[in-house]
Amino acid sequence: MTRLELPRTQLHEIVLVEVPRLQSPAPQHRVEGRVSLSTAVVHPLTPEEAAAGDAEWLGFLTAEASHSDYLLLSLTCAFRPPANGAPFADAALGVLLESPDEPADRQPIAWSISPKKRSHPVERATTVTLSAKLAIVESSLELTPGQGREDLFVIGMGERDSDPEWRMQATRRHPLIGDETFTLIVKAVAGAPVHARVTLAATIKHRRFGLIPYRADLPTALRTINLRHHPTRQHDA
Repeated sequence: MTRLELPRTQLHEIVLVEVPRLQSPAPQHRVEGRVSLSTAVVHPLTPEEAAAGDAEWLGFLTAEASHSDYLLLSLTCAFRPPANGAPFADAALGVLLESPDEPADRQPIAWSISPKKRSHPVERATTVTLSAKLAIVESSLELTPGQGREDLFVIGMGERDSDPEWRMQATRRHPLIGDETFTLIVKAVAGAPVHARVTLAATIKHRRFGLIPYRADLPTALRTINLRHHPTRQHDA
């Protein structure tokens, strides 16, 4: 196993904009002060870094280095409680991985993602543990004893695809409040440019109007991440 420390990057407040609907008059409602998104952490995974740890991981990356690069990408969302009694019902974070001008069979993929499935919130992640084949190691899903079904708080999907996403659901036991860290290992063609395009959406339960969907109005610096040339990219020690 290899353990990586994640730096705590700055959180940026995000504006949520109501999704247009046929029955909704313009202008669309905007919500501020409810959600923040961190500056991304980008960390290239190299054989040299692995040499200080697991020999199996070093062998795997050395064999892959001639044709594939692996990069860690991590983002944190912070959800805040409502001031007016309108809680989050759900939220979703999506990442579209792209290598501009590369053919379809040379596009980057999410080799491993975390979290995959969880029934409760956790504190903001400060470390990532990787197996010898660069799978993100997670603790097993914990369910409440006697619970009749999986009451999932967050579920990740899209592993080995170019468009992974995470869906969060407020549950009876856990409101959608607090920090959530989302991490993926990106596999890309060696040396090819790699961009990650981020989307964030949420549904708020209003007392008067019911469930209203919103999309985040992300600034360019948070919406598009260049994994090859990113200001917070973590270089080899």
